[in-house]
Amino acid sequence: MSTQTELYDVALTHFAENDLEAAVNAFKELIAAYPDYIEGYLGLGHAYERLGQYDEAIDAVQKAIEINPNDPLAYTSLSICYQRKGMIQEAEDAMAKSQQVQLEISSQNG
Repeated sequence: MSTQTELYDVALTHFAENDLEAAVNAFKELIAAYPDYIEGYLGLGHAYERLGQYDEAIDAVQKAIEINPNDPLAYTSLSICYQRKGMIQEAEDAMAKSQQVQLEISSQNG
C-alpha cells in the first residue's frame, strides 16, 4: 500500500498537470486509504471546483471542516466554492468564519 505522502503527491501531480479527472480519482484513493487526512478532502474539493462540479466541491470541503473545524483555509476554500456557485451570502459567511478562526488561532499563539 502506498503511503499517505505518495498518494498525495500523485494526486497533486495530476492536479498540477490539469488532469483533473485523474486528480479526482487520486484524491478519492487517498481519502479511501486515509479517511482523516484533511488535505485529501481539500484537494478533492479544489479538483471538483476546477471541473465546475461545485456541489461535489462543497461536499468535499465540508468533510475537511468536519475533520478539522479550526482550519481557516478550509473555510476559505468553502467560500470560493460557494462564490463560484453564485451563493454569495454563504460565501461571505464562510469567509467570515475563516477570519474568525484565524483570529482565534492568532490569539492563542500570541
